[in-house]
Amino acid sequence: MEHIQRPRTLQEVAAFLEEDKNVGTCSLSTLEEDSREVLKNSLFYAHKGHTVDGFDFMLKAQEQGAAAIICDYDKDPSAEQLKDVTIPLLHLKKGMSVGEFASWFYFSPSSKLRLIGITGTNGKSTVTQLIAQYLALFNRKCAVFGTLGYGFLPNLKQSSNTTLSAIALQKALAEAVKEGADYAALEVSSIGVCEGRIDGCIFSGGAFTNLTRDHLDYHKTMENYAKAKREFLNRVNPDHLCLNVDDAMGKTVATLKPEAILFSPKGALAVNSPDKSVKHALLNVTGIEYKHDGLKLRIDSSFGKGDASLSLLGSFNAENFLCALSVLLSFHFPLKDLLDKASQLKPICGRMECFYKEGKPRMIVDYAHTPDGVESALKAARSHTPGGKVWCVLGCGGDRDKGKRPMMAIKACVYADKVIFTSDNPRTEDPVRILEDMESGVKGSADNYECIVKREDAITKAFKEAQSADCVVVAGKGHEDYQIIGKVKHHYSDREFVMSLLDLKA
Repeated sequence: MEHIQRPRTLQEVAAFLEEDKNVGTCSLSTLEEDSREVLKNSLFYAHKGHTVDGFDFMLKAQEQGAAAIICDYDKDPSAEQLKDVTIPLLHLKKGMSVGEFASWFYFSPSSKLRLIGITGTNGKSTVTQLIAQYLALFNRKCAVFGTLGYGFLPNLKQSSNTTLSAIALQKALAEAVKEGADYAALEVSSIGVCEGRIDGCIFSGGAFTNLTRDHLDYHKTMENYAKAKREFLNRVNPDHLCLNVDDAMGKTVATLKPEAILFSPKGALAVNSPDKSVKHALLNVTGIEYKHDGLKLRIDSSFGKGDASLSLLGSFNAENFLCALSVLLSFHFPLKDLLDKASQLKPICGRMECFYKEGKPRMIVDYAHTPDGVESALKAARSHTPGGKVWCVLGCGGDRDKGKRPMMAIKACVYADKVIFTSDNPRTEDPVRILEDMESGVKGSADNYECIVKREDAITKAFKEAQSADCVVVAGKGHEDYQIIGKVKHHYSDREFVMSLLDLKA
């Protein structure tokens, strides 16, 4: 079986693309779409992006050492863009995406491991990392790809998107295969699906977590958003597909996928039903005990019953755990062993991550950046804060879906006792205007909020005024170690700032 022990040759590429050109026999080093990354004998993919036209960088790629240029079937550079470019220009075949080509170029890496895709509005990062942690406990090597980075835990490389570009993803999968990965767990974003970033991937398994409002600045409607999720689910091997049927979309997809495993965090499935027409394997959470530092779950399923103790906070993490558990069960890992090892799973960076010091309020850093995410995070904090108040420090990103700003503010004021609206990543918008958009949802109907533009000041005020029995949820940025103001990315981390307030070492 070919991995990437040998490079593709330019002659091979031309033959695969059915190009009748004398291109020579040079061995290609890499496939690149960023001219700055081109090496000697790279193949450069030139295409017009959202803001940059790759055809403008063909000459630079040639100067960097590119052996040839490849472009889409029906796209050609202008005569001006071709000026002084002397290396061969090749075209993808009609109907072929660059992801499919990249998969071929790197010898179909997703066919050499078990690729598991996780999609849904919330929970993707937690589920993929729980899967990777679980597999490590069974001595299986699993790469992860998503919002928190890609590679092998805990040493992830940073990525700019939840789902890598089509070329970067195939290259990274090939590297994971080379490093001995048995599995890979991939966060599949709706935008990634629409932009072809998962083209060329063979999904051995996958799961759907939930669907709530997000990315409408891109999709425009919830129908388009849901359509992208369904398109991915149709690519997954149905024998290893897991669906959350507490969600309306999950329930709908389940009617079309009789082989899928269904899970219900709310315990809504009749596991022992005598109805023989039910073909699905089923999993329920039938009981949740909220502890100061985690959860204890009672699981009932087609695979058996048992308890799981977790170092995770909130009922939505019960949902995330059940999703990961379902995926592992679909690959025939025993339920008893999975439940026994559950206590060894660790919290995910910036996902309901708890920081605590005796005599101080408990601080939770979370990535909640949707109305549903805010509600879930605050409900979770409430469940683990008996007798204390829940505070929320929250901002909304600039240059993104403005419609969710008042909705997030409403959720915060309903589910927290005290709320401070502040900046997130304002980008090119006026931070004050973003706060006004948020405030429009609660002005005149809520009296438990205030606005403080500077994020550090907002967090500091909540920390100083909260009592030791209280909990402060700092929402929106989670794992991020930057804040984008204008078009400049500044170093800033909620996690680091919270630890400094508590005088904790990183």
